Amino acid sequence: MTAAAVLGPRQAAVLEHLQAHPGLTAGELERFFRLRHSLLQTLHRLEQQARVVAVTAHEPAQGRQVSRWHVAPPGTVPSPCTPPDPDAVRLRRERDTAAQRARRALRNPPRRPDLRPAPPVLEGAACKAEDPELFFGPSAEFVTARQQREAKAKAVCARCPARAECLAFALDTREAYGVWGGASEDERRAMLRQRRRAS
Repeated sequence: MTAAAVLGPRQAAVLEHLQAHPGLTAGELERFFRLRHSLLQTLHRLEQQARVVAVTAHEPAQGRQVSRWHVAPPGTVPSPCTPPDPDAVRLRRERDTAAQRARRALRNPPRRPDLRPAPPVLEGAACKAEDPELFFGPSAEFVTARQQREAKAKAVCARCPARAECLAFALDTREAYGVWGGASEDERRAMLRQRRRAS
């Protein structure tokens, strides 16, 4: 009887690939098989049958413990089928989330507020009487909602006497968010590209 008949096609394919390429993580196996869902259940079933073993070690690049899977050596005893401890699962998820946030913070450090120049005092600025959320949208916003909000903000900027000074400040300080001087974030990025090409 073949392994595919005993295990099923997916488990047999995973086992065959691990024989040729030991030490892969579940994510690396998922990418190899081009799967959109997790292979952890399949790997745990194979582990309960004593066909694979997981070697867990700390990965500095990921900032967490990572399980690398190998074909089980002969004589391996099947692991007992015990449900995972909910508290341990919760703590692991919290630790992984904190590590992921720390890695993102290292890649995208926020600008220090004490180094940012103060915005100029714009006499008679039309936006002072408006809601700031009109100019600075939420972090997750539908495209049509953003376009409608920016159109209303630009209408306010169109009648503002301090529009030129506001736009110059936003370009000089590389303001990444909001509508400044009648220009959206994308429009200011385009202006900065043109300025770099011209210089």
